[in-house]
Amino acid sequence: MCRIVHGLGLLLLAAFSGSGAAQQSIDAPTLKPFADGVQWMLVDAVEYRVGDTAVKIVVPGGFVTDFASIPQWLWSTGLAPNGRYSKAAIVHDFLYWSQGCTRAQSDNLLMIAMKESDVGWTTRNWVFNGVRIGGNAAWDRNQQEVAQRLPRVIPAGLRQFGPNVDWVGYRETLRLGGTLDPVFPASPPYCALGDTTDVPGAPTN
Repeated sequence: MCRIVHGLGLLLLAAFSGSGAAQQSIDAPTLKPFADGVQWMLVDAVEYRVGDTAVKIVVPGGFVTDFASIPQWLWSTGLAPNGRYSKAAIVHDFLYWSQGCTRAQSDNLLMIAMKESDVGWTTRNWVFNGVRIGGNAAWDRNQQEVAQRLPRVIPAGLRQFGPNVDWVGYRETLRLGGTLDPVFPASPPYCALGDTTDVPGAPTN
């Protein structure tokens, strides 16, 4: 299927509308799948305003994500690459790619986003500890791919790929065609919010 998968966005929205009162809710994304069903392209930008601040993390439209950098050894515990934490994981995936923050700050921002998405205590701690223990490989791999000038953000005019197109092949086509990612800022303002795992403005227990 080549159509945009609106249904997944609706499913995510339903899954993330928990009973708790999160300070900021990340809007449900609209995504388009590659043929493997693992890699997905954001059709539109995803914005996350952190806590009660005016600071936003903006994941650009065209960014390709697999939802979570959760090590495979955790999947057997029920922590698949997607779940209630999926929207927070997209943000984290982008932070691991752009690397304007440190890895620790990126992981802390994942925890903050999970709290604001009403992810339960046990799940969010499993996810957080999983990326702290096993996320270094993904971080290093991303550094290598950036050094190789491999794109991860598909330009607006090149997002109409067919239903049998896989990301690996399409990415190589983009690279050979000279597609480059936008320049991501170093140490953007949201990085400092990741110096702790506390939601800015939320009461501490």
